[in-house]
Amino acid sequence: MKSMENIEDAENFEDMRKMDDTRDMQKMNHMENLANDMFPERWVTPEGILDEQQVIARQILYRGLNGRHVERFTVQSGQSYIFKPLTNPAQYGRERWMYEHVMPHLPPVYPQLIATSDQAEAPEQSWMIYEDMGQLEHHLCESTMLNATAHMAAWHVLPVATWQELPRVGHKPPIRDMLDELQQHQSATDELLRQLHLTLSAADRDRLTMLILTAEDELPLVLCHGDLHPGNLAEVEGRLVILDWEHAHLNTPLWDVYHLLDLSHPLFPRTMTPGLRARVMKVYLDKLESLGVQVERDSFAKWYDAYAIIFSLWMIRLIDGDLRNPDCVWPQEQLRNQWHETAATLEQCMEHLNGIRD
Repeated sequence: MKSMENIEDAENFEDMRKMDDTRDMQKMNHMENLANDMFPERWVTPEGILDEQQVIARQILYRGLNGRHVERFTVQSGQSYIFKPLTNPAQYGRERWMYEHVMPHLPPVYPQLIATSDQAEAPEQSWMIYEDMGQLEHHLCESTMLNATAHMAAWHVLPVATWQELPRVGHKPPIRDMLDELQQHQSATDELLRQLHLTLSAADRDRLTMLILTAEDELPLVLCHGDLHPGNLAEVEGRLVILDWEHAHLNTPLWDVYHLLDLSHPLFPRTMTPGLRARVMKVYLDKLESLGVQVERDSFAKWYDAYAIIFSLWMIRLIDGDLRNPDCVWPQEQLRNQWHETAATLEQCMEHLNGIRD
């Protein structure tokens, strides 16, 4: 794959004027709403929590890793917004940075940011307020996935030279670390494969290692959303919405592609088939080529299969640990479904890779 950084910003999207018009319309709508809700900072106390005196209704949407809640709240004007305190201390400041430096280069596929806490505030008191896009449905149909795929390809070709503050690691270990971990626990990995009636010979392991290392060397670092699973994708009245950019980082494109195609989540099950995977991959590579990035498709297919095999094996070991943990927050039935979903990805990608010659 040729370097993705040689493509000019203005050439990355097919219809820049339409993108700007949509963004301008959104800003006008928010300005009209905020005309009735001046000084949104007053909705939050100095301690970084919603002020009960300013809010007439609240709805918890989800709980973060630190126990803080993301909420929908309604103010006295009747307008509702989304309140997001810091839910993962490791990601402090990331999403604000993304909105300041990266989002202006993207089409309006993300919620508009209404207000933020002062940067001088302590991390545990930090917060962000977003537009409320209504009830989001996260049933990832094929059309939504293909739409997200084209947008993903577009942000993968954005030049990243000015975004060097972004980390090189996501919220899961790098793929090389996953590979090393599986090799260090080879007997446990082999037992897991036996449960699935699958095997990896020594030659298979060598091939996977070679493909992973080659992909890491050959592919460029690109802007990655970092957590592009079905729970962070939705469509609202025909508009694609991509949520939660706090895990954004620089990585090879395979990180985002795997999350979009095959990463399982206990709360957001989905069914992936070889046919759908192939269609999504074709849309992705076609979009890259339309933006001037030439891709050797057979190599990319092999790299992806190897990446998905290693990532899925690592995920199954992780889910196994959750299933044995009596204190795990996820229900057992959802974890078992996630286990089988990930196992299906593993089996499909192993079969596909076995059908591709080096």
